[in-house]
Amino acid sequence: MSIEICIINPYLSAISNEKIKNCALKISDKHTSILIDKQNSQDYFDLYSETINISKLLKVVEKNNSSDAFIIISFEDIGVETIRKITSKPVIGLGEASFYTANIIANKFSVITNLSNSHEALKNNLIKYDMDHKCVSIKSIEVPVLDMDTMSKSNLIKLDNEIQRTITEEEPEAIIITSPGIYNLSKNLSKKFNIQIIEGVTAATALMENFAKLDLKIKKYVAKPNRNFGIPI
Repeated sequence: MSIEICIINPYLSAISNEKIKNCALKISDKHTSILIDKQNSQDYFDLYSETINISKLLKVVEKNNSSDAFIIISFEDIGVETIRKITSKPVIGLGEASFYTANIIANKFSVITNLSNSHEALKNNLIKYDMDHKCVSIKSIEVPVLDMDTMSKSNLIKLDNEIQRTITEEEPEAIIITSPGIYNLSKNLSKKFNIQIIEGVTAATALMENFAKLDLKIKKYVAKPNRNFGIPI
C-alpha cells in the first residue's frame, strides 16, 4: 500500500528540511513517500505563540490533494486543531505525537525544550490532552531550534547536562527532546543515559503512517439546519 505523508516545516532551513526528511524515512515503510513542503514562509520564532496567523498552514493543506496525512513541525502543535476542521485526513503536531508516545511507554516523562518561551504552550496542550499529571518537568537548554542543526559541541554539552540533571532530580521514565530531526542523536543519548528518549518527527511519522494504513479519517462536524425557522422552543 503506497502512502504519502506531507511534512510542513516552518523552520526555513535547508539543513533542517533534509534532517527531518531523513529522520522520517528511517522509520517509515518502503512504500511510504515523504513530502517536505517548502512553500510555507512563517517565521519560526512566531511558533512559540498560540495566537499566530495560521492562514499559510491552512493554504498548504487545502492545496494538497495527493498526501494521505500531514505532520506539522511544531512541538506547540500550532494550527493542528484548526487544520483538522478543513480536512478529513490525519493531522498531527510533534508535541501531541511525542506526548502520546511517552504516555504509552512511561508512567511519567519529562520534556527538554530548546527555548523556555515555548513552555506555556506546551503546558496548555498537556492539560488539553489530559497528560499534565504525567509530565514531571519542562526545562530548557536555551538553544534556538535552528542552532541545533549544527549540533555544536557546546550545544551537545548543554543537552547532556540537562538530561543528566533531569534524570537525577525528576526521575522520569522517558524524556522528550523538542529538537526535530535528531533521530540518531536521540538513540545515542538513550543508550548513553539508559533512558527512553523520544524524537518528535519519528513519533509523528509512525502514528500518521499507521492511521493512513488503517484508512481512519477525521470525523467532520456537520451543522444541522434550524428546523424551528427561528422560533425558539
